[in-house]
Amino acid sequence: MIDSVDRERFVSKEGHEVRVRPIDVADTALLVDIFEHMSSDSRYKRYNQTLDSVAPSRVWQEAIQIAFADTDKNQGLIAFTDLPDEVGIPVGAARLVETAPGEAEVAISLRDDFQNMGIGRQLMRLLALDARDAGYKTLTASIRNDNPAIWSVFKSLPFEVVRLVNGSFSDVVVRLDRPAGNSQ
Repeated sequence: MIDSVDRERFVSKEGHEVRVRPIDVADTALLVDIFEHMSSDSRYKRYNQTLDSVAPSRVWQEAIQIAFADTDKNQGLIAFTDLPDEVGIPVGAARLVETAPGEAEVAISLRDDFQNMGIGRQLMRLLALDARDAGYKTLTASIRNDNPAIWSVFKSLPFEVVRLVNGSFSDVVVRLDRPAGNSQ
């Protein structure tokens, strides 16, 4: 497992210094903040359902569940940046949940105003490397076919990625024991 301090720093395509660290129990409000800065379309693409009128209590319950998740079967990263008028704003989070021994499902959420800056790509890369180091062999995800940005994130990983189209969704399998170059 990674330390509670910054895991990594990088500069986004727009020039923002981004700091990444593991999600911890104090991050509930920060996870809610990320969700609240996602548009209806972003929420739909991330959660595969409409979440326009979700009760605030449900959002908080989900954030608590993520922040307090058992770190033996869940890992997560949260990214921050500074703006001229605000320091340390949460801009994105990526997490995995173990679904079987050696296998985990992954997901990523980004604020709308920080999408298409390479932050999601870096978060997913770091999460995949951490998963490999923790002994996972495969990562899985179900993505909407009308979301080319997330497919681009998966294709950028340094591992083999297989995409199985199934109607309006694709099942994605990242093989952490095989280098990129064999992707479909």
